[in-house]
Amino acid sequence: MSMLVSGGGMHTGQVIGATNSKGEHPIARPLTPEDIWATMLQHLEIDPSQTFEDHGGRPHPILQNGRAIAELLRA
Repeated sequence: MSMLVSGGGMHTGQVIGATNSKGEHPIARPLTPEDIWATMLQHLEIDPSQTFEDHGGRPHPILQNGRAIAELLRA
């Protein structure tokens, strides 16, 4: 999967991770869609580990898994 992220003060224009020679499998720093979401949420100053309650009072996390991509958020 490839992803283009631009604007908003993120440090863009870099390659993060690597794939094999055919581009089939990640070989360094595999990322998930949840990592992209965690990065966007953190950039918007929303804690990705925050939970909210449904009508029954059960807590649900905003994002189950995922870690923000530090290279994009460096200050």
